[in-house]
Amino acid sequence: MNKWNGAMVAIATMSTALVLTSCTCKIKDEQLAQIRQLRTDEKQLAVDIQKSESDRSRIQGELSSRQGEVRNCNQRLSFVQDKKAKWPNVWPDWDPNAPEPTPEPAPTPKKK
Repeated sequence: MNKWNGAMVAIATMSTALVLTSCTCKIKDEQLAQIRQLRTDEKQLAVDIQKSESDRSRIQGELSSRQGEVRNCNQRLSFVQDKKAKWPNVWPDWDPNAPEPTPEPAPTPKKK
């Protein structure tokens, strides 16, 4: 009986090995098509992300420019409002009755 037990174990082991090696996972055509579609989608999304980042950089630059224009406009508006609040003495050191200053003549260059 000992001899038969060893043979049975050997046959069982070989049968198990044969069954396990013949059961390999094979990808189905549907799964392969889905993987290809997902890879295509991934590439398109990467392109879209890159385009969005470049658009974002461009828009941020434009926004900075516009904010600078707004600051400049606000400074000019503040200046005008300040002068308007002080009207009619906008420039207190200016005398409308004072004579116009005459410009000094340009100096003549000296020859050596």
